[in-house]
Parts: sequence; C-alpha cells; structure tokens
Amino acid sequence: MRHILLLSVTVLSLGTGALADHPGERLNAVTAEKEAGFEAVSRPGPELNLVSEDGEAIGLKTFAGRILVLALRPATCGESCDAQQAKLQETVTALNASPMRDMVSFLTVSETPKGIDSPEAENWAIAHPKDDLAPLQNQLAAASIRPDDGPMLHLFDRQGQHVAIFHGTDFKPLNLLMHINGLTNAHPHPKPEGFLTKLKGWFE
Repeated sequence: MRHILLLSVTVLSLGTGALADHPGERLNAVTAEKEAGFEAVSRPGPELNLVSEDGEAIGLKTFAGRILVLALRPATCGESCDAQQAKLQETVTALNASPMRDMVSFLTVSETPKGIDSPEAENWAIAHPKDDLAPLQNQLAAASIRPDDGPMLHLFDRQGQHVAIFHGTDFKPLNLLMHINGLTNAHPHPKPEGFLTKLKGWFE
C-alpha cells in the first residue's frame, strides 16, 4: 500500500501530459540509465488475435491512439508472472490517479484467464488467444536481443509500434510509470478514432 501511495503522489505531481517535464527524444536513454530491466525496441506491433472476457474480438487496432502495456501469462508461468502482475497492478493504480488513465490501456493475455487478479480498472482488460499463445509470445520475444526466458511487459505507442520491453520482475513500477508518461508526451499526438467527430459535435 505504501508503494502505491508513493507512486500516486509521484504521478499526481506529473500533472497533465502536456505540462509534464519529460526527456522527450532521450526517453529511452533516460529509462535505460535508471532501469536494468528496460530494453528499447522498434518494430511494428503484431496483429493481435485475442478474445476478451466478454467474447469480443481484440486486435492491436482496438487500442489505436492509446499507449498499450501488454503482459503475457502462459499457463506454465507461475510465481514470476504473479510477481510481474503485482507490480503491474501498482503501476495501474497509480497511473489511474492521473489524466494518463484516458491515454493508456493495459492488457493481460493468458491461456487460462479465469482467476487472474486485476484491479477494477476500465483501462485494464483480460483476454485469451483464439489459438495457442506460443506464436504471439515468440513473435514479441523476437524483438529482444536479450537471452531472457522470464516474463516480459511489452509497450506499444499510439501508432501500434512495439517500442519497449520491461524484463523480469525486478523492475521498479515507478520507472515503468515514468516511461509510460514519456510515451504519452511523444509528438505528434494522433487522436483516437472518433475524436474529430466528437470535436465537430461540440461546435454544432
């Protein structure tokens, strides 16, 4: 609880994305200096072929215009995935105390999604693959140059580009939070689908 409180205080001090002090183009270098588990990558994101808890189809385009944090939880992953999920929960709870909650989505993908402990957050979804999880897991892991068999968090920017991996369970939620904040400040800022329609409606 204390960690979540400290994270919440930090994220509230960031203010809105437009006003926050952030490293801009040096984001990857700044995060790498602070976080050993961080790895910058740059490749198009895979086309996700997932199903939500409500039976809805989920693809990468579902999150267009938003930052996506994706966690994979294979059936064979036990304590390490539990530890990763706990740190992710700290991050989500703190982030959702800020305006970033409207810019960032979190997704946990598991072959056995029932029983996964996640906070009651509108921007965190649980999904399962239509087929085997291994192809997606291998495709995402191929972006990394590290010989790492541990769990990974995969980050995608607003354009669906695979831009970062947080390895293992020793990463600090604050470093993940600050990197996400940097991604929300990246320019240009493409608008989520339907934004122009809403904007037009305000002036009618």
